[in-house]
Amino acid sequence: MVAGHSFETVAECHLLQKLGVDAVGMTTVPDVIVARHCGLRVFGLSLIHYKVILDYESQEKANHEKVLEAGKQAAQKLEQFVFILLASIPLPYDAS
Repeated sequence: MVAGHSFETVAECHLLQKLGVDAVGMTTVPDVIVARHCGLRVFGLSLIHYKVILDYESQEKANHEKVLEAGKQAAQKLEQFVFILLASIPLPYDAS
């Protein structure tokens, strides 16, 4: 987890890679901490939006529009996944 809301710099990406990091998030960890503090049970689900940029000379840049587009492209599959996941969770015995 890195502090957000901003994209990682090339230097941060190199450090994270050296540390063995496979994926980075900005909001999942703080959101889970707050939810657990409130006594909620949590299931985390994150969508990886883009590959990191490891070259200062790269023409490719991470940007918000790409993140939104990745979300749109994944929306239907994520909706199906969440529907199946929720349908598989048994209701408590005393549920009305």
